Amino acid sequence: MVIDNARLMARCEAAQKSITPQRLSILKALPVNGQPISAYSLHEQLIQQSQPFNISTIYRVLDFWVALGVVHKIDSSNTYVLCQDDHDHHLHVIQLCTECQQVEENCAVSQALTLPKEPGFTPTPDQVIELKGLCKDCQSA
Repeated sequence: MVIDNARLMARCEAAQKSITPQRLSILKALPVNGQPISAYSLHEQLIQQSQPFNISTIYRVLDFWVALGVVHKIDSSNTYVLCQDDHDHHLHVIQLCTECQQVEENCAVSQALTLPKEPGFTPTPDQVIELKGLCKDCQSA
């Protein structure tokens, strides 16, 4: 997966936010292979790349990208993964392999689900549903 700069700019402009060098550096440091990473592992990786960001800065930037729907936080493991689709109007369904920790976003299920709109209740956008199980590679191993 490649980070689409035009998509990033559009999301930031829609939210009236800017892409700072820190935000872009931290986003580009995230693995693009669906492998989740913790903020502390990302911190170590950035230090090795001569980008010694403070851990609180990394958390703030990750929260920024999560709020824009560019990154998903996997609450069960306190890790982060790039969104694998450009959808931004429904639930996100994340499949997490409990064996190899590989993450895949199930876009077909995500697109079929909608957020319920009950009187007196407004759901927050970009909800993430985590499904744990074994990926096809681990099932055949």
